[in-house]
Amino acid sequence: MKATNYIKPVNIYLATLSLFIVVAVALGYSSCSDDLDGKTFVVSDEIMIDEYITQKDPTMSTFLEIVDKAGFRGMIHAYGTYTCFIPTNEAIDAYVKEKGKSSWSEFSDTELENMVKFHIVNDTLPTADFVDGRLPSPTMLKKYLTTATEASGSTALIRVNRQGLISEKDIRCANGYINKIDKVLTPNEITLSGEISNLPDTYSLFKTVMKETGWLDSLSVSKEDEWKTVFLQSDKTFEDQGITSRADLISYLSSVLPDVTSTKTLLWTYAAYHCSKGLYYVADLGLISALQTGAPNQVLTFKNSNGELLVNEYINVSAGTTEEGIPVLKSSTYTDYSCDNGVMIDLGGYVGPVIRPAMAVYWDIAEQPEIVKLKEFRKKGVGQAINIALDELSEMKFDIRNTAYTAIQYCTESAYNSKTAYAYYDNLQFNFNRITSVSMKTPLLTEGTYNVWLCWRRAGYGDKIKTIFEQDGKEDQTLANIITLDEYFDTAAASEGLLASGMKRYSAKERNSTMNSRLLGTIVVESTGRHWLKFESINQAKASNVWLDMIHFIPVDDDQLWPRFDVEGNAIYKGADCETIAPTNLACSADNDVR
Repeated sequence: MKATNYIKPVNIYLATLSLFIVVAVALGYSSCSDDLDGKTFVVSDEIMIDEYITQKDPTMSTFLEIVDKAGFRGMIHAYGTYTCFIPTNEAIDAYVKEKGKSSWSEFSDTELENMVKFHIVNDTLPTADFVDGRLPSPTMLKKYLTTATEASGSTALIRVNRQGLISEKDIRCANGYINKIDKVLTPNEITLSGEISNLPDTYSLFKTVMKETGWLDSLSVSKEDEWKTVFLQSDKTFEDQGITSRADLISYLSSVLPDVTSTKTLLWTYAAYHCSKGLYYVADLGLISALQTGAPNQVLTFKNSNGELLVNEYINVSAGTTEEGIPVLKSSTYTDYSCDNGVMIDLGGYVGPVIRPAMAVYWDIAEQPEIVKLKEFRKKGVGQAINIALDELSEMKFDIRNTAYTAIQYCTESAYNSKTAYAYYDNLQFNFNRITSVSMKTPLLTEGTYNVWLCWRRAGYGDKIKTIFEQDGKEDQTLANIITLDEYFDTAAASEGLLASGMKRYSAKERNSTMNSRLLGTIVVESTGRHWLKFESINQAKASNVWLDMIHFIPVDDDQLWPRFDVEGNAIYKGADCETIAPTNLACSADNDVR
């Protein structure tokens, strides 16, 4: 992935450049002293990670010896992008003693190699970018480290992996950062099954159900790259729902799943609903709209709201119904709790399977797995385009017309502009002159019939696309409308008139002729899941990028016009005050029709 408009320093010339500057300043000092007075000149003397340890901080020398033994010295001596969490000699001595050994040399080569890999992230991550939860990139052992901020008097400390505290942070080297820590970090080798069994008695009903239904056995299996996420519920969360026993739970499940008559199936469905394939920390859940659970046709939804991550907030404006979202307990000991084969997340209320109608999904298409993990993802003020190699995108498939086309671009606006009022400030750029088609894996859709809307900034020279909805084992559905991407939004027409012509306004702050939304057509989702939406170019217009922002999947009986979206990604409903629409310090345009 390559960032444009950004030039990285060429470190290979640093030593020569430093020497040149020092000599030049020394030779010219006597004649130029007046000109230099009061000015600061930065001379880089950055050294590699291993050189820093050997030259400046011998308190980390034992780790370097282990690095040598494990065969990684060449790596941390070379130019690269690393963040190393390096335990002190004292920390390693304590770890050796804890393991009943007299020296680290008694560990096997594999153990030493894994130790080194678990302490190194192949990315440059300053601690200013840390958030409580998992780091944005995994370690070389393909496991994530978690961080949490702790108060110590007036000082804020960072604890890594629930184990070591950072005693000295952000030591900048030519090939990355060192964070000195006071403990050796070790991955949790206990499976989800074991950790659920180890939960305190305050989770007794959840533990009972997981064991009785056989899910504990399923969660005891550990395979490389096969992860699961388990959502926990304490006895208190059951009690708040009026459930104090296994019998109460069965009675409640019978009421919300009336077609299921087997007690065994009811309990199994509840347990399956709390398990999902994949590794999802809080940081990941905050970036997805919905997640398929282990229970057939049952999903969990997620929404960020006022600093909380809410599960299953369900608002159906058309039907006038609202379900309060259940908060994830971010500060719980058991949230972002890494296990050998997955992670646990603790919930602040009852969450369970229920039969719901089709539910609207407002999808920002930049939420691709590889893009979400970028340090620049939705980072305000970045204002740069980042090239994303086509073959790196796991949830997009391309048919290439021009073999020179090898990447799309992820773009973030650096400031608000009514002509580029993308939700979350970001978009993806495509060139339909150079590709025949692009297929995108949809977010999770529940069974039902939906209108599908494309939201984009007008661009191009007459590019036209048609859309095909693909479901495994079902006939493809070609959507009715062909979209012309250089169309302007009709700012003069009323909302209802626009809707009748298959157009709507989707940006909230101001009307603008460049921010467009068109009805692609109607689809029937026959099974709850993630499917494919294919955009096919039907003409070869002049080569030009187009900016795609969102796709809305809205049940045909729901309101198609609301919500709209502001540049922070907030859903804005009719009647909202202009002051609540981002950017909140700006007035709405005179023809804004929110109210």
